Amino acid sequence: MEYKIIEWELNDVIGELQRISLVSDPAIEQDFMLFNSVDLMFKTTDEEKRIVTGCAMRPDIKIMRKDENGDLYYGFFSKDTVRKAAEIFFKKNSNANNTNIEHQFEIDGAYVFESWIVENPELDKSKALGFNDVKLGDWWVSMKIENEDVWNNYLKTGLIKGFSVEIRATEKETEVLSKIKELLESDKSEDEKFDIIKNILS
Repeated sequence: MEYKIIEWELNDVIGELQRISLVSDPAIEQDFMLFNSVDLMFKTTDEEKRIVTGCAMRPDIKIMRKDENGDLYYGFFSKDTVRKAAEIFFKKNSNANNTNIEHQFEIDGAYVFESWIVENPELDKSKALGFNDVKLGDWWVSMKIENEDVWNNYLKTGLIKGFSVEIRATEKETEVLSKIKELLESDKSEDEKFDIIKNILS
């Protein structure tokens, strides 16, 4: 079965990216796009200083979600939108100190102090920290955990497995998909459809 593909775009340049949450098993909920890190893309990079590092957002990853009618579709963020999200995150100074556990339990003593967009996967800092799965356009962050309870009961135990970015975003069907969908429903011959699709994709 083929699912519709939606590109998510940020709706509000100031208020819609709320926080980066520490999570064990991220989910996708109706009101927020909760973008979870991929497995093995989050770890303690300095135990003495209590620093954890991971990929906060990766562009062009298709995430399955349900629309208001209960129908499944795939959504993704472009490289430009991921970069914009990283910029917006620091536009409000309070965001770096605004985090929680599982998108529910507010905590103190944990804050993002480092953030970067991957420009060259082979030479990126994440590689020096021991990560292998690094992609162009990734948004990586490091978080300092000063909260004793969070460090001992969530990070050291391995209960927390990644970051999840809370974003409200607009949804729009990609232009290419719309054109192809409209073409397939037309009365044109198969040869005509093939030629047009080839031109669209090129």
